[in-house]
Amino acid sequence: MDMNGMSGTNGMDMPGMGSPSGPKVAAAVAADNGLHGAVGGYSYVAGAATMAAGSPAQYTFHITGPGGKNVTRFQPYEGQLLVFYLVRSDLGDFHQLTASMRADGTWTVPLPALTAGSYRAYITFAAPDSSAGTPLSYSLSQPLTVSGAAAAAAPLPPATDTATADGYTLKLTGSPRQGSETDLGVAVAKDEKAVQQFDRLLDGYAHLTAFHTGDAAFARALSTGRSAGGAGGAGALTAQILFPESGTWRLFVQFETSGVEHTAAFTVEVP
Repeated sequence: MDMNGMSGTNGMDMPGMGSPSGPKVAAAVAADNGLHGAVGGYSYVAGAATMAAGSPAQYTFHITGPGGKNVTRFQPYEGQLLVFYLVRSDLGDFHQLTASMRADGTWTVPLPALTAGSYRAYITFAAPDSSAGTPLSYSLSQPLTVSGAAAAAAPLPPATDTATADGYTLKLTGSPRQGSETDLGVAVAKDEKAVQQFDRLLDGYAHLTAFHTGDAAFARALSTGRSAGGAGGAGALTAQILFPESGTWRLFVQFETSGVEHTAAFTVEVP
């Protein structure tokens, strides 16, 4: 599919409705940590490895395929053709940003003003040309340096099952483990009342992304909808996530209400 961008549904869903609607996609590499710039013949080629601190900038890149040419055909994945993430090495700054593609396969991402330090830029996408007949998803990344004097890294908060964001309180449930799919639930409340209505975000109600302390390994997550519990039959937002390494992870949870996106963060220990 040749498109310059594709967004998920923006309409508000009523409690209990729907679940991710995208086609079945298999991971190209099971339990991949996302730290490679090339996998399976697909390469992530960044236009620049250094940016200036303190000013918005345009970040460009392209993806080459097994034949060495720029890829311009993608299988829609998580409601978009490609999902772009940027995280600082201390995991204290995280962004999920919208990338747009030109006809020649060059992608452009508008970066916000960033503080100096070491970052890593991740892309996830699905290619439609699997010989097995199932589109395969890839998670690739490249380092990015934001020049200037970087502040000392702040330690991550201790592991806990609660977090707050913009007046919302989130509670995380599930038993994370290394190397296999983990079912997680995220209950969202405001003013001590469970939130019942959410806008769609990408291809689900909540979007979860996790990064490992030390090496910034990436954990793949997919929204699975909502649990059946709760008032009116609509319970916690649910997702499946695969942690490729044990240790301490920073888990970012994004959700949207009334057209406004919110991001909360948990520190999670994976045995």
